[in-house]
Amino acid sequence: MRTTKTIRLTAAVRCFLWLMALMTLASSCSENDSVEAPNNDYCYIKSVTLGNIKRKTRTLNTSFTGSYYAMTIDQRTGAIENRDSLPYGSQLDRVVISIAFDGSMLAYSDIGTENWTAYNATDSLDLTKPLQLKLTSNDKNSERIYTLKVNVHQQEGDSISWNMCESEEAFAEMTDLKAFALNDKLMVLGKKTEGIVLLERSGIEAQGTWEEAETNLPAETDVQTLRQQGLNLYLSTSDGKVLTSTDAKEWTQAGAYTAANLTLFEKTEDFFYAISEGKLLSSANGTDWKEEALDTEATMLPQANFRALTTEQDNGNRRIILVGHREDSDHAVVWSKMWNDNEPEADAQWIYYPISPDNTIPCPQLYYFNLLPYDGNLIAFGGASADGTRQALAAIFVSRDYGITWRPSTEIRLPAELEGTEECITSTVDENNFIWIITNTQVWRGRLNRLGFAQQ
Repeated sequence: MRTTKTIRLTAAVRCFLWLMALMTLASSCSENDSVEAPNNDYCYIKSVTLGNIKRKTRTLNTSFTGSYYAMTIDQRTGAIENRDSLPYGSQLDRVVISIAFDGSMLAYSDIGTENWTAYNATDSLDLTKPLQLKLTSNDKNSERIYTLKVNVHQQEGDSISWNMCESEEAFAEMTDLKAFALNDKLMVLGKKTEGIVLLERSGIEAQGTWEEAETNLPAETDVQTLRQQGLNLYLSTSDGKVLTSTDAKEWTQAGAYTAANLTLFEKTEDFFYAISEGKLLSSANGTDWKEEALDTEATMLPQANFRALTTEQDNGNRRIILVGHREDSDHAVVWSKMWNDNEPEADAQWIYYPISPDNTIPCPQLYYFNLLPYDGNLIAFGGASADGTRQALAAIFVSRDYGITWRPSTEIRLPAELEGTEECITSTVDENNFIWIITNTQVWRGRLNRLGFAQQ
């Protein structure tokens, strides 16, 4: 009998404790419900975050996450905007934005109106034009007005905007043009009947004037061999001399090769590189030349129209890309030499890029061939193709793998007015990432739009 009474008593106690807990919880909830919002004059926006944004351009129809573009709040002036502009083609007519604030109520309206609409975090807003935001404090006694503006690039970043700077009749009398930028000026070397002449532009701005300057270059000069290394210019002559200058006007001899004709194609910090009678040569001083090591027969070296440039890869490797023409080929031939801390420049071997099942997009063989480094890649363009399949200045060819493959760009286009130009064509890139194209009569200037966007 005692055992039974003990069990019943315990059950009763448990029931009583359970009821007490419910009463305590109810009392606690009642107290929480009675807590009021702080009655203060706090009134400021803490953060603004853009939601998903659609983007539509000539070649794209996609979307991106707007939160990647931070919105900056100036609490002093009340201005809210993104310093890093959204991509060209961003659609801002319906955008959900998240706004964190300290205050009682937030509303928005068009600039200059009083048609206020209460902000709801799930509503999409029209951000194609600036909005004003009105925030009311918790005590309802203060208000603060902010201006929200979303910046969008007005040019497509991956396209080039071109303009014709001027028409210069002096080029019509010149042949074999070679353009380069030096000391904030654009210059062109070329041949006239009386010899080598230098045209010098007043600057690298959109508009400028040209003047002919005297130069002491001999008639045997091959202007296409002109190379720049730092502040120094180098070129070679058909009789084997290597000349140097700092202003393109006064030239002195820097070396020579007396065994045969010499065509300089590149100058690095430590070496000259040239081709002579089917041999690829290098020299540390411009006078003592040695034959370079090749990975295949020298019969595959280019025979004419040598173009080269030196580039530094992301991993620190240095590389020369040599492009030229052969009579027995419908496409240009490409060679490369790469070196680094483990393999010095003097010991590095030249590698030939053959056409193979893995490389079916070779560099085209174009008359007046132009090769430039641009935006971390190689670009090439020029006159008509040797096989007759392409018109002059019909496309820019881009290589993103250091000269192995070359594709006509669908985004970076040349001026339509130049297509079919059969005259001399030369080009260069200035320090502001502008590409200059000069023909026998016209001067054009263009830049990939995003390379001109202000860096914030």
